[in-house]
Amino acid sequence: MLSNRQPTFRQLQLIRALAQYKNISAVAEKLHISQPSVSIQLKNLSELVELPIYHSRGKQIELTDAGQQLLRTADEIFSSLTNMQVALDDLKGLQSGSLKICVVSTAKYFLPLILGPFCKKHPKIDVNLQIGNRQQVMERLNANLDDFYIFSHCPERADIIAKPFLDNELVVVAPKRHELVGMDNISLARLSHYPFILREHGSGTRQSITQFLDSHKIKLSEKMTIESNEAIKYTVAAGLGLSILSRHTLDYGHVPGLVKLKVKGFPIKNQWHLVQRKDRQTSRLARAFEQFMQEQGIENLLSSNYQG
Repeated sequence: MLSNRQPTFRQLQLIRALAQYKNISAVAEKLHISQPSVSIQLKNLSELVELPIYHSRGKQIELTDAGQQLLRTADEIFSSLTNMQVALDDLKGLQSGSLKICVVSTAKYFLPLILGPFCKKHPKIDVNLQIGNRQQVMERLNANLDDFYIFSHCPERADIIAKPFLDNELVVVAPKRHELVGMDNISLARLSHYPFILREHGSGTRQSITQFLDSHKIKLSEKMTIESNEAIKYTVAAGLGLSILSRHTLDYGHVPGLVKLKVKGFPIKNQWHLVQRKDRQTSRLARAFEQFMQEQGIENLLSSNYQG
């Protein structure tokens, strides 16, 4: 039972970070606090509620029921503070404020081409852009930290609003001297005989590929798994295998020596989604950004701002 003392904002911030990173060292690093200080603050919080708030499971930390309750309370408090800031920014109009966007790594190839003209139109606003893998973006979505999230493989959940805004085609790429280059109508069966370099399990690209292959009852020979699109492109260009990547990683992140193959069933059709939490108050700045995307047309923005 809580005493007359209440948890501090720092302690509530730490419990949120602990739920996200599941490691005290990682919490200390991300929040720029010494590890002993983190441990002491969490120990004090546990003593305050008179219950253990986390326990170790292997190399990771999990919150106890008491920790989960603290987390829910912390989320509510910080969500209220965010909504307060949104309301204050609205009172100031579009002369100031911060737009928070978190995107999966593949979106980094085209998003700056959208943000550039928007920031030029509103030069006094700030943009906080976070880029991560799918798991990291999901963690920020769960914590309700940002105005918008961009996914290529949209999560299915009731607490979000998801709007498709751009096609995301997945294509097969090969080194330019590969024997399949120049061939038409390459079959999936033939493709399965070559080594592939693929994104990690859990990524949106990987999920789309898996669904496509399962629907065609085809398995690829996976030689290597790499989390970085850039590393995959250079690995393919070096002749270590084929890959399946978003067209945007090639159009807006050119690496010499890569060729798109003409494979039956490709490109895999997918879409980029602009996602926001239903329980997050939409700021005037966020509404302006969404309206800007709709009015300008994403394809027009990309084609007019990309110097390929």
